[in-house]
Amino acid sequence: MNSIVVIGLIITLAILIALFFILRELNNWYWKINERISIQHKTNFLLEKISMQLGATDLDEITIEEIATGKKKKVKIDAWAEYKTKNPNAKRFRTVKDDTTTEKK
Repeated sequence: MNSIVVIGLIITLAILIALFFILRELNNWYWKINERISIQHKTNFLLEKISMQLGATDLDEITIEEIATGKKKKVKIDAWAEYKTKNPNAKRFRTVKDDTTTEKK
C-alpha cells in the first residue's frame, strides 16, 4: 500500500510539473502576442497621425465620420489621438479626406 501511494505521488508530481511548463509556455506566448498587437496599434495610430498631418490643410484638425450615421465633423487631432489610444479597437468613427458638410465638435 505504501509503494502504491509513493508511485501515485510521483506520477502526480510529474504531471503537475509537465502542466506547469506547458501552461507557462502558453501564457508567455499569449502575452507576447497581445503586447505585439498593442505596439502595432500604437504604430498604426502614429503613422495615421503623420499621414493626416502631411496631407491635411489644417494641421490641428481632422475630419471624422460616424460610421453608423454618416455624419462628418471636425475634431482636434489631439482629441482624436487620445480617443484612438484609449480605444484602439473602436470602429465607431473613421477618418475621411472629404471636408463637406462638417459639424464642429
